[in-house]
Amino acid sequence: MSEPRVEQTGWLELSDVERSLAELRGLDAQGSVRATTLNLVVHCGKEDGADATERVLEEIGGSRPLRAIVITPTQGAPRARVSSTCWAGPAHEVCTERIAIRGARAALPSAVTSLLVADLPVFVWWRGELPPEGDAVLGEMIEMATRMVVDSDEAGLDAVARVERLASGLADLGWARTAAWREAIAALFDGRKQRRALDHLIGIDVKGPPSEAALIAGWLRSRLHRQVGLDNTRATRLNRVELLCGDERFLIERSGRYGHGTARGPGLPERTVSLASPATAALLAGELDRLGAERPFGPALEAAA
Repeated sequence: MSEPRVEQTGWLELSDVERSLAELRGLDAQGSVRATTLNLVVHCGKEDGADATERVLEEIGGSRPLRAIVITPTQGAPRARVSSTCWAGPAHEVCTERIAIRGARAALPSAVTSLLVADLPVFVWWRGELPPEGDAVLGEMIEMATRMVVDSDEAGLDAVARVERLASGLADLGWARTAAWREAIAALFDGRKQRRALDHLIGIDVKGPPSEAALIAGWLRSRLHRQVGLDNTRATRLNRVELLCGDERFLIERSGRYGHGTARGPGLPERTVSLASPATAALLAGELDRLGAERPFGPALEAAA
């Protein structure tokens, strides 16, 4: 894909946002089209979070045309800076829109509501820690969301479980990071002998982020309908899962830098498995393709938290 064309304004009054976006789309002599399939609202607690969000949106690119509204609590009345990013297509350019809003925290939800594209789903991505129970701003954001996206690695499982009770179709990027590991674990027990060993699973030993380790344990508890113990050695990413099935041990372990690892267990030849660590942009893009919650997530979260 060729380099995108980016046009951006300075800081504006909210009332000038739609007019400015229309002007930006009209700057191309060949013509550009507005191709918006969803609204993505991103709450950033700090300005460096807004900068990181911009990089994620750039990585998603034109594959999912959207209106992104990135909000950062500061002081004063909300003001906005708008940009249009366009990618060359066969007949015309396809453009997505970004609106950055800064202002008093209590005023941000109403500012967002006034700028949503009507009749399209609203994804709300709350970055970082979640506020305490009863927070009015979080409540308003949940109310406007078709789907809420959080990250238990940043917010903690207890806070995510609290929000999951309020938000329909909650998505957790921490849960999404465990997908390849859950698939590899399930594959270990495809054989009849290994399935019998699974009946004796008493605990797992995980080297990785605590929330992801707890979610894997919660997933196993919810699927097997019994308690499964957890030992966790902290690490910045998942590197190792060992399953203790009575006297037998099954192991999945990352090897090297290339998203691969090995899986082995009693009666099984050692085999290579894919253990990719998707970037945040890829994880978020995957969640934007779904309108409902992933069915195993709720029971796994409940059993984990």
